[in-house]
Amino acid sequence: MRRSVGWSVTDSGRTRVTRVAGRNLRNRLDIVWSELKAACGPRHDPEHVHRLRVASRRTLAAFKAFGDFVPSKQGGWFEKWLRRIRRAAGETRDLDVLISRVDGEALTAGAGRAKERLLAMLRKRRDVSRQPLRDVLEKLQAADWQGRVERIVTSVAAVESEETFAAFARHAIRSPLRRFFARADRKLEDADEIHQLRIEGKKLRYALENFAVVFPASIRSAGLRALAEMQESLGAFTDHASAADRFRRWSREVGVGPDRKTLITLRKLEDAEAEKARKAFVKWWTPSRRRTLCQSFARTLKRRSA
Repeated sequence: MRRSVGWSVTDSGRTRVTRVAGRNLRNRLDIVWSELKAACGPRHDPEHVHRLRVASRRTLAAFKAFGDFVPSKQGGWFEKWLRRIRRAAGETRDLDVLISRVDGEALTAGAGRAKERLLAMLRKRRDVSRQPLRDVLEKLQAADWQGRVERIVTSVAAVESEETFAAFARHAIRSPLRRFFARADRKLEDADEIHQLRIEGKKLRYALENFAVVFPASIRSAGLRALAEMQESLGAFTDHASAADRFRRWSREVGVGPDRKTLITLRKLEDAEAEKARKAFVKWWTPSRRRTLCQSFARTLKRRSA
């Protein structure tokens, strides 16, 4: 699996780390800005919202990765707004996924009418959820987002450091690797454990994108492929579990009336799909797979640190 060209900024480990950090932050901040404007367009496109949420996460990961070179005041401003973007996009994205889930369920004729009412309600909530993103865009335009990007990139590039990107990356990648494999070795007994593993997997995946130069192409590709497969499987579990939880809560609300039975049916369907996704992941995520992935990363780091 190749890395997305859009997120790649260098393949040279000999470049001064502060130059790479500046390029990295500019690249990610520009993508966030482009996707934010697209997500706030007149026609709703779920894919732009999805890409915006992912871009905000990747950019926050870059700020964490290169935090030693980022002025705290400038970095704090961007991190605050990136978290607001992520939350706002997250609510819209969750509703998009839920609409897709409900729309895809085959129900009886009577329940089908209730499903249409539910879909209408979800679409209305989704449309309302887009307003916070528009508010954020308007505020960031007034705050001169693009000018601030230029200033923070200039500040990072001006930091005095002779350290190469490769030397910095070899040290920086160790922490996300350690956290991920510590979490991966736990038993996945409940939804929270699975959720935490997914979070650490995302952090490691973004770290591998930031510090790809540390690993040979074959190991990097295998690692990213395994993490992508893991995220896809865990994402299916999380989406189904989240949908089931919403249906459960809505079925208990006062005034839900004749739609309660449909909500309970949908909750049961989503619970069953979540359990199916959990079992599929546990079957795939074997001790042997974990061990092989861990050893390949560890051997590379040991060789390149020697």
